[in-house]
Amino acid sequence: MSYDTDHVQNAGGTPERITGIHTFTDLVDNVALAALYTNIRSKGTATGPELVDEAAVSKKTVYDYLSTLASAGLITDIGEENGATTYAAEDFELTLTVRDVAVSITPSLVAVLSHRGKYPVIDRVLEEHGLLTFALAHDLVMDHHEGEVTIRQIGDLTGLSSGMTYDLVDAIYAIRDFGESASNPETYTPSTVDSKQHNGDETEE
Repeated sequence: MSYDTDHVQNAGGTPERITGIHTFTDLVDNVALAALYTNIRSKGTATGPELVDEAAVSKKTVYDYLSTLASAGLITDIGEENGATTYAAEDFELTLTVRDVAVSITPSLVAVLSHRGKYPVIDRVLEEHGLLTFALAHDLVMDHHEGEVTIRQIGDLTGLSSGMTYDLVDAIYAIRDFGESASNPETYTPSTVDSKQHNGDETEE
């Protein structure tokens, strides 16, 4: 399943009926719902009883969420295991464009948001800068992991403070199990930048 326009339409070869678009909003707002979807996706497949045993919410809530995700097409009933319905998560991509800046809502982003209770910086960025900025920052952290941008550039492009940028990068690296965030590529503090400028070093970051 893939969605890739400003207004959300199926990007596959055969158009499908899309329902429950509000569920995408719920995925980024509701930690428990995001965690349930992420859990199914990380397992490959999962049954209702398995999910109930691992969830931090009630059995009724788990089954309500499963119904919501299934109705929106985000999970699929693929059969039964020991008399219990087995679910698989569907991949998706929702691209939002505001003032010519496009950001994507993906399962990877939802997985990060499902950890917001453990990493306060996630809520701080969402509350102070909004979902689009968070999604942009998330994409840039992926680029940082690939060695394509520095942490300083992430801050410049998103408008996040230096401290908030470092905290967010560290959080996403920990969630994604990327290792130490400062190891790749080289990063700069204000003092090292001032030192380079003072010594006439014009090297670009």
